[in-house]
Amino acid sequence: MHRVPTTIIALLLILMSACKTSQPVRPTEQYEALFEERSSTLNLPVDINVRDLEHSLNQQLQGVLYEDKDIRDGDKMMIRAEKREDIRLAVDSNLIKYRVPLSLWIKYDLGISKVEAEGEIALRFKTAFNLSRDWNITTLTEIEGYDWLQKPRLKMGMVNLPIGFIADLVLKNSKSVITRNVDQTIREQFNLREMVQDAWKQMFKPILVSEEYHTWLTVNPQLIGMTPLQMKGNKIAGTIFVESLPRVRIGQQPMEITPPPLPSLQIKEATGDDFNLHLNTEITFEEAERLAKSQMVGETFSQGKRSVSIEDIELYGQGNKIVVNTVLKGSYNGSIYLVGKPVYNPRRNTIDVESLDYTLDTRNFLVRSAGWLLKSTIKNKLEDNLNFLLDYNLKEMQAQFQEQLHNYKISENVTLDGELRELGIQNAYLSQESIIVDLALKGKLYISVRGLN
Repeated sequence: MHRVPTTIIALLLILMSACKTSQPVRPTEQYEALFEERSSTLNLPVDINVRDLEHSLNQQLQGVLYEDKDIRDGDKMMIRAEKREDIRLAVDSNLIKYRVPLSLWIKYDLGISKVEAEGEIALRFKTAFNLSRDWNITTLTEIEGYDWLQKPRLKMGMVNLPIGFIADLVLKNSKSVITRNVDQTIREQFNLREMVQDAWKQMFKPILVSEEYHTWLTVNPQLIGMTPLQMKGNKIAGTIFVESLPRVRIGQQPMEITPPPLPSLQIKEATGDDFNLHLNTEITFEEAERLAKSQMVGETFSQGKRSVSIEDIELYGQGNKIVVNTVLKGSYNGSIYLVGKPVYNPRRNTIDVESLDYTLDTRNFLVRSAGWLLKSTIKNKLEDNLNFLLDYNLKEMQAQFQEQLHNYKISENVTLDGELRELGIQNAYLSQESIIVDLALKGKLYISVRGLN
């Protein structure tokens, strides 16, 4: 009986061990690309309907607007001025003009007796609007004059009443009541500072755009201002503009940023009514892996009598390429590594993982140990599903953004509406934690103030 030399047995054991445990070399993880962060502009047209303001003003001004009960105060008269009918507002250039119709009751001291008279007068006012540096709307109301609808007539007797003096007295004493109510109505019902302050804070908070795809938007404003208020038709109109560095993150909720104080108002004479957003959209590797696993884990690939199932997928970066670590179980147990470059496909407006292929070391390893895997469809299946992952989420994102923009209530009387006309992909980068896709969104936004009462 011939004995096998110990050295040969040892060598065979080493070779067998190597065959069982040998794996392709894991590609080095590294990141070098810097993404460009570009400023975005949001233009938000805002209007307040004059008819709503008119309704609110009529609710505020009811009944007696001025009453003088002392006949011995030097004017020899007692006067009661009561609102006769609804106030009507009209827009003229950059002013709101309005008439206040009043019914008058007058008691006049003739010296030997006192007489009563009744009449009707319409007082005419005009109000100009302006914006202060602290985002408050200021008003300046001036008297335009009056029109007698019916000059005062005595109930009895033939006495000439000083109608010019009466009109001036009513106008002078009613002005403070009317202007005070106009200012109060504007201040309470169209509190611009409060609305902008709330919007400023909200833009720093991550907004959950899609719960299913863990999509978060942070507007991250840098500057906010407004155009001068103008009268357009039956509206007081202006446009709020916001310069921002918005970001979308697909994955875990981003950390909330503490908002700085609301900046002082900056006035810009003209701006558009659209928005143009550049969004650095982060698809975290963790989230991309989760979605890729939901499509691929458990998939079985066969070639002849051999087969493997995908047990796990890991994604990370190497320079400007994505590394796909695919963990297999079956006729081959272990990892294989593929690399591809995320690129913008203008024809399909998607991000594709271009030229996904085995790393050189993985290919050499498979040639030596599992050449049958090179003939399987596993590489093509992975490439299709990684493209599907990015393409599908971008389409979903567009739909979710459009849904969020439709009839969004900022407050009880303030509504945001918008239209997302275009979502385009500019480029793709890799960071240590995520795939960063540079998106460009174009559309229109509109804020309306309604239901003032």
